Amino acid sequence: MENSAPKSSVIIMTGMHRSGTSLTASLLQKAGLQIGDRLMGSANGNVKGHFEDLDFVEFHQNVLQSQGISVAGWTEQQQIQVQAQYLASAQGLISDRAHLPIWGWKDPRTTLFLDFWLSLLPEAKYVFLYRSPWEVTDSLFRRGDVIFLNNPNFAVRQWCNYNQAILDFYQHHSEQCILIEISSVISNQNCLIDLIREKFGWELHSPESVYEPALFNANSDTYYRQALVTKFFPDAIDIYQQLQQCADIQPPILEAPPGIDLTCNSWILQDWIDLKQITKQKQQAEKQLAEINQQLETVKGELAQANQQVEAVRGEVAQANQQIEAVTRDRDRQIAELNDQSQQQLKKATTKFQQQLTQATTKFEQQIEELNNQSQQQLQIAQMEAQQLKLLIVAMESSKFWQLRRRWLDMRQKLNLSTMDTLYQNYLLSTQDSLAVSNVVAPAITVIDGIPVSDNPQYQKWLNKNYPKPAKLRKLKSLVTQLTYQPLISIIVPVYNAPESFLRQAIESVIEQVYENWELCLADDCSTNLNIRLILEEYALKDERIKVTFRAENGHICQTSNSALEIATGEYIALLDHDDLLPPHALATVVELLNQHPKADFIYSDEDKVDADNIHKDPFFKPDWCPDSFLARMYTCHLGVYRRSLVEEIGGFRVGFEGSQDYDLVLRITEKTENIYHIPDVLYHWRIHLQSTAADSNVKPYAEVAAQKAIAEALERRDEAAIVTPAKFPGVYTVRYKIRKTSLVSIIIPTKDLAEALEVCLKSIFSKTTYPDYEVIVIDNGSREAKTFKCFDYWQQQESDRFKVYKYDVPFNYSEINNYGVSKAEGDYLLFLNNDTEIITPDWIEGMVEQAQRKSIGAVGCLLLYPDNTIQHAGVVLGIGGVAGHSHKHLPLNQPGYISQAVSVNNYSAVTAACLMCRRSVFEEVGGFEAELAIAFNDVDFCLKIISHGYRNIYLPHVVLYHYESKSRGYENTPAKQARFAGEIKYMKQKWQKLCDRDPCYNPNLTKSYEDYSLNI
Repeated sequence: MENSAPKSSVIIMTGMHRSGTSLTASLLQKAGLQIGDRLMGSANGNVKGHFEDLDFVEFHQNVLQSQGISVAGWTEQQQIQVQAQYLASAQGLISDRAHLPIWGWKDPRTTLFLDFWLSLLPEAKYVFLYRSPWEVTDSLFRRGDVIFLNNPNFAVRQWCNYNQAILDFYQHHSEQCILIEISSVISNQNCLIDLIREKFGWELHSPESVYEPALFNANSDTYYRQALVTKFFPDAIDIYQQLQQCADIQPPILEAPPGIDLTCNSWILQDWIDLKQITKQKQQAEKQLAEINQQLETVKGELAQANQQVEAVRGEVAQANQQIEAVTRDRDRQIAELNDQSQQQLKKATTKFQQQLTQATTKFEQQIEELNNQSQQQLQIAQMEAQQLKLLIVAMESSKFWQLRRRWLDMRQKLNLSTMDTLYQNYLLSTQDSLAVSNVVAPAITVIDGIPVSDNPQYQKWLNKNYPKPAKLRKLKSLVTQLTYQPLISIIVPVYNAPESFLRQAIESVIEQVYENWELCLADDCSTNLNIRLILEEYALKDERIKVTFRAENGHICQTSNSALEIATGEYIALLDHDDLLPPHALATVVELLNQHPKADFIYSDEDKVDADNIHKDPFFKPDWCPDSFLARMYTCHLGVYRRSLVEEIGGFRVGFEGSQDYDLVLRITEKTENIYHIPDVLYHWRIHLQSTAADSNVKPYAEVAAQKAIAEALERRDEAAIVTPAKFPGVYTVRYKIRKTSLVSIIIPTKDLAEALEVCLKSIFSKTTYPDYEVIVIDNGSREAKTFKCFDYWQQQESDRFKVYKYDVPFNYSEINNYGVSKAEGDYLLFLNNDTEIITPDWIEGMVEQAQRKSIGAVGCLLLYPDNTIQHAGVVLGIGGVAGHSHKHLPLNQPGYISQAVSVNNYSAVTAACLMCRRSVFEEVGGFEAELAIAFNDVDFCLKIISHGYRNIYLPHVVLYHYESKSRGYENTPAKQARFAGEIKYMKQKWQKLCDRDPCYNPNLTKSYEDYSLNI
């Protein structure tokens, strides 16, 4: 090492930790010594501050850490050898302070570097502070350092090591050193100032006292601790006595008191530690007790004040009661007088009204007759026009052109000509044109005998194609009689003042079932319409399978359903409202499934609505069981079939959930079983009339409140902390989960040039994001433009702790780029984001972490919008266009979509990786993105791998971004790209054919040609 002669006077203060070096440094600072501009602040055990120059502290810590030594300096090496690489840093520290006339620093770690600093500052002076081993050990124990709690003896050994180093140095350089015990400084702080003046010839002024007795602990057991150290650590006592002998000011030497029996050092120091911890706990407990007593006194005062107010209110109430009695007497007198006057006026008014009513009735009857005549004429004209239009349609459909058109469409479909061009433009099909086609009013459809009638031509086509005709029903009836398993199904029907015609139709629809092993359990809830009782008794006499119970008092739908459940004996129950209908094949279809899956506990089907004229409409084609979709809305609805023993096990229907009793029932049942099956067929017709929920969900507003309560209680049972709020649309709810732990989120963004798009993306992240712990990792895939690198440089300066860029210059492969990005990420959560996106909702990361943290969830996706505020992505549906398409593409923002799918949290088989989050552990478990899928479908493949590992994927409508879609990559507009794209389609179909054919989060009765949830006909 090269010596560097100081240009100013230097004092180095050091000693074993807890020996009073901080007190001494504060004293010398006030006396005029410059000890640094950047000092370590206060902490546990140093409430006044450490008075340590952080530049020297960090230098010592870096050297210690490089040699595998604790940064606190806990080591049994007496001197640390400093590598050459740190020499320049040390010299820089000295040169930065060379302009100061008198300066220095304080750091206990300096004790381990005395020889090193002597080589650089040969003229420096040293102030060594020491303190007795029992006092230092006691102070360390009170501070609670873990290293000493686990190894008490190590505290004494550290004292020995530090002070032996001080002794060795002092003995060789005593003329440059002052050795003093802290007690001498405390008793007379000017003694140190005088000693520096005498020994070093430096003038320092005498400051005011800096010593506070409360900050130096000296308990009454000093002699007992001294005895411990004397008995078990004689080498410490030897060193201490040498320090006392060499000290520039001689303090008294304490002797161990006689009569103390000490036999073991392994437990006695541990007891010392335990005593310190108990003392600390006692102090905390006493503080808490004082606070509680203070709160108690406050509450007592408030209670006394409240009692006074209660007495005052009681007096006011008594006075008010007297006034009420007086007013009541006066009111009764006035009412009697008014009654007499009213009777006379009523007689006069009645006579006059009868005269006016007679005149008005005569005039009204004349007007009705005139309107009837006009209506008959208009009806005849409309019927003639309708007949002409029907003839025109028949002529069109009979023409050769129409027949050739049908053949041409069939040929296009077989040759796949209708989809490949669009696939080349965007592998998730755009439906801008297809939406227009699918919404064109179709020509009228001929109604077939035995098939329900619909006012929707598209649904009528579906009914004609799928509803069983009489011949098929006869065949089905014969088939079910041959099934091995024919369970009794109890149909539960709560009845209250049902429209008589609808009630009869409901009962008849059960009697007409082709499966005959059923019982109909009707419970009347004290209907005020006496005909209801007569109708029920009539049917009970006609068919012994029909059971009826009449409740003694009105109890609403839950108690009434339980009354029907009490008379049920079937292995399964099915729920039917008193005005709804079952198609004749409903129970037979259920029993067919039970023969395939006899352990089924809960079965639900698709449904439609039927009006007062038995016109069918609004088919509801549902996904298979999706637990998170179900938390957003009750979608299983009707027909619902449940194992009776399971329903009874959970206590049947719960009072207090009226209007959403089925929702609450399914939430509880699905917590008990995973044997849940969906039949994708319309097996229930929900009646629409003025008082029904089917017509308007606002008819029963209490149902919304009950549904929210049912969801909240389900989450509480499942130990998932969350808040449930109603969404903007009726019957839809949003569950927001509490984030259990705020962990690092790594946002991975592949890019290649397009600095403008990337700048929009990054600016929106850093300016809007409210989540506190995230990093942004940009993977540069061969950028060449200067403005791109300028963008990188800007954000590296603005967000140096959060923003990183890694170069990965290989031919574009989305999977490999993102996999590389993961290798550079440090977060527990991975968020894959396209460079052509823009954040809209500030809490976007919170929303995604809420779901990603759940053990059942794999990938989390969000709502992506085009710049015109139409939907670009709201989940991915498998099978559209052959592989996959985006749900509700081009639907305007804030439109609910099919069954409110676009505005509610839903499970999907896949979500786009334009914005996708998952836990790192899930990513690693499934093996990341498939490198063989360079461009298309890699996110779909990734999501399907996640599903195959038992997780669910989820879409969040409340996390919203703009997506300008594939700006970096462009379109599939070359033969090479198209060939590669065709290979990726083939890969997906070979690997995931079953899921592409039947997406469990979709319904086979919905189209795979468009993305608008229109019917598959």
